[in-house]
Amino acid sequence: MQGISSGTAGLLAALLLFLAAMPVAAEMDSDQLKLFRQEAEAFNRQDPFANAYRAGHYNGYVAGILDALQGRSVCFRECICELDKMVERQLADHPEMNDRPVVEWLVPLMEKQFPCK
Repeated sequence: MQGISSGTAGLLAALLLFLAAMPVAAEMDSDQLKLFRQEAEAFNRQDPFANAYRAGHYNGYVAGILDALQGRSVCFRECICELDKMVERQLADHPEMNDRPVVEWLVPLMEKQFPCK
């Protein structure tokens, strides 16, 4: 790498290895979502042991699904807290779905609860 110091080249190589090791799919099962949701609750309570990465991943995952559907098949005009309560109820009421991908139940649930009229 011409014009790049050896330290910078090493940092770039490490970054490329890190990126290559990241998972490709964004699919998450309900068990993972439940754990990440618990971290989000702990983070919101300002628990010093809360995992901020997992808390952010939960919020980002749910918000990303909503963003992808918003204005197409979902017209969400509620407080985001309502969406969080809906996810919490679904996870508690349907443990048989724990090993299933979240999008299998969250997309239809959002479309049913917040349809575009």
